Amino acid sequence: MPSTPDYEFLLECENVIGVDYDEDAEQLTVFVSQKRPKSALDAADDVETRLADAGDDVDVTVVDAGYDETREGFDAMDANTETETGPIEAVPEAAPGRQDRHRPVPGGVSEINANSTAATAGPYPARVDDPEASAARWREDVAAGDLVRLANNHTYARSNAAEFGELILQPSPQDGGTADDDAVGELVGYVPIEDDGRVDVAARSVDPTQETATYYELDESWPTGVYRDDYADLRGETVTKTGRTSGVTSAELEATSASVRVDIGDQEPALFREQLVAGPLSEPGDSGSPVFLDDGALVGLLFAGSSQQTICNRIAAVETELGVEVLTAEPDEESESGTGPEPTASVPVYTTTMDHTIDVDLAVETPSPTLDSLSFDGKIRSGDSVDVTATITAAPGTYWLAIDGERTTVTVPETEREAENETRTAAATVTVSIPDETDDSLSLRVRGGPVGSLD
Repeated sequence: MPSTPDYEFLLECENVIGVDYDEDAEQLTVFVSQKRPKSALDAADDVETRLADAGDDVDVTVVDAGYDETREGFDAMDANTETETGPIEAVPEAAPGRQDRHRPVPGGVSEINANSTAATAGPYPARVDDPEASAARWREDVAAGDLVRLANNHTYARSNAAEFGELILQPSPQDGGTADDDAVGELVGYVPIEDDGRVDVAARSVDPTQETATYYELDESWPTGVYRDDYADLRGETVTKTGRTSGVTSAELEATSASVRVDIGDQEPALFREQLVAGPLSEPGDSGSPVFLDDGALVGLLFAGSSQQTICNRIAAVETELGVEVLTAEPDEESESGTGPEPTASVPVYTTTMDHTIDVDLAVETPSPTLDSLSFDGKIRSGDSVDVTATITAAPGTYWLAIDGERTTVTVPETEREAENETRTAAATVTVSIPDETDDSLSLRVRGGPVGSLD
C-alpha cells in the first residue's frame, strides 16, 4: 500500500509544492503554486507524465494554491525575518481588538519575538514533559513540569536564529508592543526548522498569573480536548482557527498527511511531512494560531499557507517533537474540577491507556504498543512504595514506559519465523510512591512509545 512519502518525487517538478495520498480512497492530491497548461510544461515537470513513467496509474487531483507565479513552497504566515537585502516586511493590519494589550494573555492575539513584526499567541498551557528526551532544544534552566506557551519557531525563535532569553512581546512590535512595557516571556525552547521536519514550534516562559487558557473570540469551553487519534479520519472535517490578522475563520481539511515545502524567511524552502492542509484560513500574521475541530478539540498549530490553502502541524506531533503535553486547562483548575486534558487525564489503574498517539515510519508499519494490564506487588498503602508491573502488546522492538513519571524500558523479543507485524507481550516493573493522602481509589498516569519517538 503506497503512502504520501512514495509520491514525494513529484516535488522535483517545477511548480509542485505539496503532495498527499489518501490511502483509504487511493487518491493522490498534488498542490501546485499555479496551474499551467500541459503544453507549457517540460515532461520532467508534468505530474501525469512523471507518474506514468513510474508505472503508477493512481487517481490524481491537481490543486491550485493560488500564487501568481511559480513558487518553491507555501509561505510561512508572516514575514518575520530581516534579510540582507532589506528591512523586515510588514504584515497586514490586525483584526479588531487583537492588536491590543491583553492581560491575562489569551490565545489568538498579537504576539511575537521582540525582533520581529507580528504573529499570533498560540496554545497555552503546555507542560514540559522531559526536556532531556526530545528532539527539541531547551534552555538549561527549563525543567519537567514547567508551563509554557507555544507558537511557531519562525515567530518565537526567528527560524533558528534567536538566542534563548530573547523577549516575546504581546502585542507584537508592529502593533505597538515594546520591550519595556509588553514583554510576556522569553524564548526557552524550540524544535529546529530542518528539511524533513514535522513541526514549526517553539515555547516561551510564562507567568501563570498573566496567562489564560482561553482563546480570543472562541467559546470559553474550548479546548474540550487534545486530538491525538487517527488523523486520516479527519479528512473533510471543518476546522476553526483564531488568529491575529484574520480573526476567527473556518475551512475544510483537504489533506491530513501531506508532505509540503514551505518558504520560511531568508532560507531554502524546508520539507515538512505529515501536515494538515485546510482551505483558506489565514493571512500573514496568523502564524502560531491554534486550530480546533467543530467539537472544540485542539487539533493543529497553524504556520504556513497560501491564498487557497492553510498548513498546520498535527498537535500530537507538536507534543512529541517538542517534548510537551498540551493541557486543556490550568493545572489547578484541573485538580479542582477532577478532570484533566483529554485523553491523557489521570485514569483508574484498571483502565488501559497510553499517553500519545505513536508516530511510526509507514514503511516499517510497526503497530503501536498497547497496555494490557497493570499489577501490584503487595498492598497499596498511603505513603508507601509499591512495585507496579505493566504488560504491553507490541511488535518486536524496544519501548519506553512511564508510570506516574517513573520511567523504564521494555524489549519485546523477536522469534524465529516472525510473521509480518506480529505482536507479542512483554512486561516491565517500576517502583511507584503512593501519596500520603490517598482516598479509596488511586489514579496513575501511564505513558509509552517506541524508544526514539518521544525519548
